Amino acid sequence: MSALPSILEPHASLLSPALNQLDELDAEGLLAAPVDLEAMVQHGVELRPRLDGQKLELSEPTCVVVTGDVTVETLVLEEPSVLLVLGNLKARSARLYGTVLVLGTCEVAESLVGHGEPHTLTVLGAVQAGRCEMHQQYIMQFLGGGTLASLSDSEGGEEELLELMQAAGSELQIGA
Repeated sequence: MSALPSILEPHASLLSPALNQLDELDAEGLLAAPVDLEAMVQHGVELRPRLDGQKLELSEPTCVVVTGDVTVETLVLEEPSVLLVLGNLKARSARLYGTVLVLGTCEVAESLVGHGEPHTLTVLGAVQAGRCEMHQQYIMQFLGGGTLASLSDSEGGEEELLELMQAAGSELQIGA
């Protein structure tokens, strides 16, 4: 793990163990896509204590770091936006064209749709979501287990992804 940017050092007690866990999983070949904090924050960091509202649309290249929870009806993350949530993420629906890392839980009631390589959604806590779709090599990694109504990949790689998550210790249930 590389050193944390100074603006994130007050949150090292949460971030460092999470990043170390991700580095270990990557070293063991158990991540479909590594999480690179340095790349995530390369265009700067904007700290927010929490985000609430009807629609949250992020479109700047800055990494928005939410030190608490994100609770919105609709989340739209445009490319090249980055969202790092140290708490929990809760939304009715989410459309992701950028990278998201959630250290807590993730609840997306209806649809969670990711578009485009090299972007990822990585969740360390439990996930509860409706329909999850990955398009154009977008990768979703649910490492804390949980339940999804469905998981599909336009490239046909969902089985391999599920195998990796299971090998990493995730107890993810699909269609349960």
